[in-house]
Amino acid sequence: MGMKVKRIAGTVGPIVAGALALAVGLAKPEKVRAEGDATEKNERCATRLSIAFLGKTPTADLLASANPQDAVETLIADPAFVERFSRFINSEFNPEPGMNEPEDASYFMTKYVLENNKPWKDMFVGQYDVQVTGTGNQATAAIVADPDGLGYFRSRPWMVRYAGNELAGYRIVSAYRILQNTTGLELTATTAVEGQDLSSKGREAPACAGCHYQNWYALDKVARVLSIRTGPANNPTFTPPKDGPQQILGGQTINNDKELVEALVNSENFRFNTCRLSFKFLYGRGESTCEGKVFDACMDAFNQKGTMQAAIAAVAKDPTFCQ
Repeated sequence: MGMKVKRIAGTVGPIVAGALALAVGLAKPEKVRAEGDATEKNERCATRLSIAFLGKTPTADLLASANPQDAVETLIADPAFVERFSRFINSEFNPEPGMNEPEDASYFMTKYVLENNKPWKDMFVGQYDVQVTGTGNQATAAIVADPDGLGYFRSRPWMVRYAGNELAGYRIVSAYRILQNTTGLELTATTAVEGQDLSSKGREAPACAGCHYQNWYALDKVARVLSIRTGPANNPTFTPPKDGPQQILGGQTINNDKELVEALVNSENFRFNTCRLSFKFLYGRGESTCEGKVFDACMDAFNQKGTMQAAIAAVAKDPTFCQ
């Protein structure tokens, strides 16, 4: 306290008594503040969890919890989380909202997978289809079992939406959306380098060939294992691929769309993107370098259980989420 207390035999002098009183007076606020800090921290944690998972303020029980992160599993099971996360995934997997329900196939497939506690890869390789009722803006969607299904990638509304307009019918837009939805691949479309004439070379020109022919995600090669689009844009027909197997995805031989998607969901890129999506949902951003330990825990949890719920829980339960 910055002062020396002189001890006087037989008595406690006024200086000593005053110092002790001051010391006792300081001790009580310190204790109250420590208890208040713990309560305040738990309330902040409860608020952060509830807003991140449900988009609303926490319940009284969650606010009063001594460890709000114990409620993560309960929050994940809440229908409000399923709805919120399904909308989030739909916004991540599509550049804009669909014109009707069936076009937003990823929203409905996410809800189905979460509500039925299916592996996250079932989003893309599960034997399902998006069943359409009605037409135009009145069309509605529902997930149904289909032995020939490939997640939502063989659902007609999705195929028509991303059929593209390539003259030979190759579905380059579909190829990119499949890669983006499964691995998080982000490419920026460009038509030309300023001042460079690409009219004679097209996509084989150096400025374009990297994305279309040369990298592991070579879009033109990936498109060649997908069905071919023919007929009018508003009512196309899809016929089997005609170019034979393609060497893509780092040297793998791929024959068709099913082999393509199965290879993608078995890749490290797929697992990495699942945890990146978990961070984006919970934090509103991707992971940072200093969060490598938490990201690894997410990857481990996803490898073990295979569900999106496990990946999200691993991030939300880490102490750093509530710091």
